[in-house]
Amino acid sequence: MEGIRGKNIVLNGKVAAASEYRTGAAVPVYYEVIRVMKGNFLFLDDHLERLLLSCKKAKAECPDAESLKEGLRLLVSIEPMLDGNVKLQIYHRRANIESVCFFTPHFYPSESDYRTGVVTRSYKFERPDPNIKRWNETFRENVNRFIREERIYEAILLSDKGTLTEGSRSNLFFIDLNNKIITAPQHIILPGITRKYVLQICSELGLTIEERALDISEARSMQACFLSGTSPKVLPVCCLDQYSFDPIHPLVKELMVSFDRLIARNLEEKGSGTY
Repeated sequence: MEGIRGKNIVLNGKVAAASEYRTGAAVPVYYEVIRVMKGNFLFLDDHLERLLLSCKKAKAECPDAESLKEGLRLLVSIEPMLDGNVKLQIYHRRANIESVCFFTPHFYPSESDYRTGVVTRSYKFERPDPNIKRWNETFRENVNRFIREERIYEAILLSDKGTLTEGSRSNLFFIDLNNKIITAPQHIILPGITRKYVLQICSELGLTIEERALDISEARSMQACFLSGTSPKVLPVCCLDQYSFDPIHPLVKELMVSFDRLIARNLEEKGSGTY
């Protein structure tokens, strides 16, 4: 399990020391990573809806959304970090449903990353249940090692059929020569919250969207490529394997600006209090 930032966690709605947290071996863990900005949770209802849906699809019981919100509010009151990522986890120990939330270490792209794009490489892997956000320790350890060894920002998952589906922690988009947006269909990926809003923005801008998994050989003909996710937001890619893309493509820039405006509106609606 990945690390905890801070001294305290909220376990089953009560404050506990971070050192007390252990899920136990081979316990299925359903989770969300939620970004906190200016003391507010971004797109919280979307994250909770996806968490409950993951549990439902896995036929696993889950606490109700309001009790999970109460735990999150308690966390930010005892660990008052205005910016960061919070991990919310649900798992079952014997006959009990357990919930825990804590601040987790994060890595946000630099200003340079947004200007020049990030380096990615393909990584052969297919999620067994792509629509269920369930922790896979072996996959995470292996892909993190691959990212470190290759000195890249993200690993792009490559199916057995040779199609590009998503990043290991992000969703993947391409822009073709006709400015069409291409992204893998929802049923074969983990549909991200940021992806949802990027697609909404694309529709509002009148862009053509094609939901299909791109064959890796087609990447050579794409103008631009970008990632979306809780930590990267909308992040341009400069290269994937031997294929290069334009990190300052006008549409990528427009989507970056539009998504940042959406975040600003979201924070403004919440006001100064923590939600």
